[in-house]
Amino acid sequence: MRWILFALLLLMMLPAGCTQPSGTGPAIPPALASTAPAGLPTMGLTMEETTMPAQNVTIVRHISQVREIKDTELLFSLQVPVEWNVSTYRIKNPDSVEGLSFRTNLQPYDGFYIETYAISRNQDQAYRDRFREWIPEPEETAVTVNGITFDRFESESGGRENVSYVVRKSSANERGFASIIFYSANKSHRFEQEDFETVISTFRYFPNAFAAGMPGDEIPRIPAPTDSSPGAISRTGSSEPSVSTGSSGCSRCDG
Repeated sequence: MRWILFALLLLMMLPAGCTQPSGTGPAIPPALASTAPAGLPTMGLTMEETTMPAQNVTIVRHISQVREIKDTELLFSLQVPVEWNVSTYRIKNPDSVEGLSFRTNLQPYDGFYIETYAISRNQDQAYRDRFREWIPEPEETAVTVNGITFDRFESESGGRENVSYVVRKSSANERGFASIIFYSANKSHRFEQEDFETVISTFRYFPNAFAAGMPGDEIPRIPAPTDSSPGAISRTGSSEPSVSTGSSGCSRCDG
């Protein structure tokens, strides 16, 4: 009997000896990894960086058709856009200068023109002196266009590119005429100077023997405007020696 009681007492004491310390609890399994195993898609959202496509601005340029024009008396020809209204009139010389001078207006308002004159000892130099007075001082170069040698002057002022070409006396045509070509291009018009230079690149003198058969439309000769000022030489006030009209052979010179 005592042995049975002792065994019961022993059994009652065993749970008390297995108590766990306070503050502890069952082990918590580690958190699941956020990354998926290799080869499996990840769970979650991904943000893709988006960029705006670059905007390309296309400038559409209208290219005009051109036509050949000529002056069979002054022995020159060139190509101009078909919409240009080109005409020529006689301009005045200073009192001390004889000879014939003409202005061919390619664009209105003195924007682009050709002055053709009977070559003299100093007349071409007077043009050069005039252009060298531009402010700022022009860049001066020598260029050759279709066998004609020019002194070229270029100066930018007030948003405009001012350019003049002066034919050297050695490049005057068979009738003793030389020319200057002048234009003033608006810098805000992107292609204006390029267009003007393209026209100049077609300027040429032709032999007197070819005058009758040269292709192109004859440039009309018109009366001088009533408010037209004298030619460039006369505006400088320089005194030029007399120039003989000699062999100019111009049948339309007084009109």
